[in-house]
Amino acid sequence: MNITERQRKILEIVIREHIESACPISSKFLEEKYDLGVSPATIRNEMQDLIERGYLYQPHTSAGRVPTDKGYRFLVDIYKKDMDLIDKRIEREIRKIRKEIENELSFVREFTRFMAQSSSKLTISYLKKEGVVMKEGWSFVLSDPEFDDAEKIRGFAKMVSEMEDNIDKLHCGDRSLKVYIGGESPFNGRHDFAIMISPYFSKRRKKGFFAIMGPKRMDYDKNMRLVSSITKFLREI
Repeated sequence: MNITERQRKILEIVIREHIESACPISSKFLEEKYDLGVSPATIRNEMQDLIERGYLYQPHTSAGRVPTDKGYRFLVDIYKKDMDLIDKRIEREIRKIRKEIENELSFVREFTRFMAQSSSKLTISYLKKEGVVMKEGWSFVLSDPEFDDAEKIRGFAKMVSEMEDNIDKLHCGDRSLKVYIGGESPFNGRHDFAIMISPYFSKRRKKGFFAIMGPKRMDYDKNMRLVSSITKFLREI
């Protein structure tokens, strides 16, 4: 069953605020910060309904709400419908890198670094023919509060290692951006993280892929636009 427009708005606000703060979001917080045009009781009821529908959950009884994989997925699917426009700022940055660096390996290394800086997440690029894997952004992603937990660091590092071990088997045969959230991960037991992966095509053939990896509490809208813009630009050159 579809959610209402008001529920969609509340869900998007909760997700954005949780991405920004890494904290559960309470109905009281929404009442005080946003003019939703409804009573506090209505906001609480709508958030409860989103919990019952599986879009939000409450870590414990006195906490606010955080998004579930289903909640993130709902908004990612909305964002995917609006991925046609190239971000001109990103295009200018990549054109500048390309102008300064003609060697393909060096160029890929630099735009991988640019993606890591822009997303504040771990970025991986893979060139199939050369058998080269490039990783940038460890310092960015490990500064996320999720990685205050040593077990999360080990889990994330293991996921990256598994990705490298299976790099030729990853499903990116078509030209579309793939987003795996939490339990959707192609790697068993990796429920706390998210992966965005896009094939890297020249005009004639697939050359590899690049990916953004981090906690599932990431800015999907911004990072999907980043990946989409770079993908479209690389196809043109």
